[in-house]
Amino acid sequence: MGEFAVVTKTPFRLTFAGGGTDLPEFFRSYGPGACVAGAMDKGIYVMVVENFNADELRVSYRVTEDAKRSIDEIAHGSIREALRLLRIPSGVQVITATQMPSRGTGIGSSSSCAVGVLHALHAWKGERVGPRQLAKEAVRIEREILKEPGGIQDQYAAAYGGLNLIQVDRDGSVTVHSLGIDHDGLERLNDQLMLFYTGTERRSADIHTNQVSQIGSHLDEYRAMRDLAVRTAKALENLDFPEIGRLMNENWQLKKRLSEGISTPSIDRVYELARENGALGGKLMGAGGGGFLFFLAPPERQREVRRALEGAGLVPKSARLEIEGSTVVHEE
Repeated sequence: MGEFAVVTKTPFRLTFAGGGTDLPEFFRSYGPGACVAGAMDKGIYVMVVENFNADELRVSYRVTEDAKRSIDEIAHGSIREALRLLRIPSGVQVITATQMPSRGTGIGSSSSCAVGVLHALHAWKGERVGPRQLAKEAVRIEREILKEPGGIQDQYAAAYGGLNLIQVDRDGSVTVHSLGIDHDGLERLNDQLMLFYTGTERRSADIHTNQVSQIGSHLDEYRAMRDLAVRTAKALENLDFPEIGRLMNENWQLKKRLSEGISTPSIDRVYELARENGALGGKLMGAGGGGFLFFLAPPERQREVRRALEGAGLVPKSARLEIEGSTVVHEE
């Protein structure tokens, strides 16, 4: 065991439609669920290196947990449970760095972290694992061991990369359909994407908990969103941008009805401002309540959209889809 150093890069996630139908509380009782999600060109780097003291652990993210003598002492849940799952009791440092604001911003960062840490630790042990194993292990850690509320799309989007229709059956089996878009088509799609940071962070767990408690009252919305995901996948393959925007807008209007806290009056105002200035459609990323707004807009209208939203206090961030999922970018 023990490459001297391993670094992985794992992308964050962009969802076009269907988010929420990947919650176990929906798909287990009313499945299947379906989402269209893609991998961003920005994500999280995880480095695993040998620790100077072989009987200690060191973990660094927003804070540093140093000289831990036991896995049980590590506060970071997914790192702690990844070390436990892969039976690495001591002697390593796990260090993370993100390329975008990631805490409570709706881009799947916690799941990208789990996938990236697992990938780095496997590689450090000399193990080569595929995206399905990484995604399944990350789901196991986040949803089963830590019992954090949420769905399964983030882990699969992070592990697989690309742009996919992700379907999950009632028994929890997941199918990842890579959308048939060639390189030129992906570039044309990327030219339409816009991302804006609202500056507001929120706890997705709180919104998911509230949302889950009301699923039975909103089955029509969930089923409509599942169907929208399948239609959005087809529209993406056809590069039918007006249709993609229309479906994204329809999905967002449905999602806002699922529970309180998914949107706010200020987010609604900004969303409509973007539409008035040329955005074809969009949505708030993740569980809702804050984080990033994601839009589809023709290149010739993007200056107007950007000016309007910057005037409303939002910060534009570049957003592009990329093919690669979690990748080992350095070993020595």
